[in-house]
Amino acid sequence: MQRWHWLAAGVAFSLLGFACAPAASGPTGEPQAAQDKPQYGGVLNLANSVDAPTLDLHASSTVGTSLPVQPATNPLVRYDPLDPVMAKIEPNLAERWEVSPDGKTYTFYLRKGVKFHQGGDLTAADVQFSFERQQKPDKGQVRPRKDAFERIDRYDVVNDSTLRIVMKRPYPSFLANIAQGWMAIYDKEWVESGHDPAKEVNGTGPFVFKEYIRGTSTELVKNTNYWKQGRPYLDGVKYFIIPDRGTTLAACRTGQIAFCGIRTSEVESFQKELGNKIRLEKSTEGLSSNHVNLSVLRKPFDDVRVRRALAYALDREAAIKVLFEGEGYTQGYLPGKGQWALPAGELAKFPGFGPDVEKNRAEARKLLAEAGFPNGFKVTINIRQIANSEDAGVFIKDQWEKIGVVGTLKVIETQAAYEIMGKGDYEVFNWVTTNGMDDPDAIFSEHFLCGAPRNYPQLCVPEIDALFERQTAATDPAERKRLVNEMERAALNAMVKPILPISTNNATVIWNTLQNWRLQVSSYSNRHFDEAWLASK
Repeated sequence: MQRWHWLAAGVAFSLLGFACAPAASGPTGEPQAAQDKPQYGGVLNLANSVDAPTLDLHASSTVGTSLPVQPATNPLVRYDPLDPVMAKIEPNLAERWEVSPDGKTYTFYLRKGVKFHQGGDLTAADVQFSFERQQKPDKGQVRPRKDAFERIDRYDVVNDSTLRIVMKRPYPSFLANIAQGWMAIYDKEWVESGHDPAKEVNGTGPFVFKEYIRGTSTELVKNTNYWKQGRPYLDGVKYFIIPDRGTTLAACRTGQIAFCGIRTSEVESFQKELGNKIRLEKSTEGLSSNHVNLSVLRKPFDDVRVRRALAYALDREAAIKVLFEGEGYTQGYLPGKGQWALPAGELAKFPGFGPDVEKNRAEARKLLAEAGFPNGFKVTINIRQIANSEDAGVFIKDQWEKIGVVGTLKVIETQAAYEIMGKGDYEVFNWVTTNGMDDPDAIFSEHFLCGAPRNYPQLCVPEIDALFERQTAATDPAERKRLVNEMERAALNAMVKPILPISTNNATVIWNTLQNWRLQVSSYSNRHFDEAWLASK
């Protein structure tokens, strides 16, 4: 943390230069409308809380990778960047597409004349390659969104600009899955000639990856040969790696970074200090939750009674007050305010979700005694070295001690944390999980299926997998929702991962100098910045 002492002291943080610039007028709390005429130039400076464990978007599930690499890449289709709830999908590298009446064949027509940063031409073979390297990874490779491609039967390269993808069965959420910011298209020849996307970035995006200084920053510069005429407006995008939240807020207050997340208790001071220089955006729903991963490779967590006991011990309403300043809500394994969520009344029937905390803890002690731990046990609770993670760890430790489970906290740096989680080499690992979209296919295929890449507890429940296969092929929305609810019930009964409530209503401060950009419900999307621009001083 020493490298951030000079930042906190305010010494030479050479960033935007618009800290005191007059901002476009507009009521605080309302999205700022774009000015009539976009302006070219300027570097957009932002903060990232962690280093990138890899530069390969296909192999990662952390903002350490997604934030700095996305501006250099494009997906085939994407969520409309000005749609905060991510309800609309628009063309990107594919200028249009067709879906067969039976829902099994997708035909994509690629833009012509698109070039990768290092010179190669975009072709249908590159798209097939980019999907297949996730669908069929080599041994030892991690592909978090592998299951998004599992239902693909074959690829037909019709010509260089046309790709036909044939499914084994209907796959209603296919477009939504490939619209995520992770779904970069890579240059097949470039990778096969020996280049490693984990260490180099060669995309088609609006910005060219220039430099990564570990622990300090990542820098991208304008792609002057971008396929979309007149874009980008910005000269570059730079992320400063700032693990300390206080330093991030200090940089945000002075406009040295363009936006930052703040807590409810901080809203008034930001409004009072900065007035109409900033706008505040809030989301009424969220795609993040706090998962307490229990490794079933180790005793006693292989016993469902122990997992349920630990879930019963967590006072979720207290978590909302203590961790989220009262701004949050309980949810299951799917986003609590999304279309797939179980009703709150039904959720209350599962371990720890009922409102009677003392009754829950009495049940927890009973289950521990039945499992052979009448006096509890000792456990090491790992937490990531990111903002707010330690607070959650302290809360969990305190809650569990009330049923006799005594925890020791251990802080792990992000890259090492992913290695530990992947191997299952832990007892308990508290982990803030963010999803790319509100869809059961994406969430369950990453987290809860047997062998899923983010199923860190490594718990395999065949019933969940069977229900997953049925719901993903369901074309009737009502039938799919019924199956999804049944699938979530099975996961909650198994208590794959005890969870804490999501914080949903905390605000994001955005300086009004940043125009034509909207915050979206997923932090993994809308980070290409090809349409964004900076207002002059």
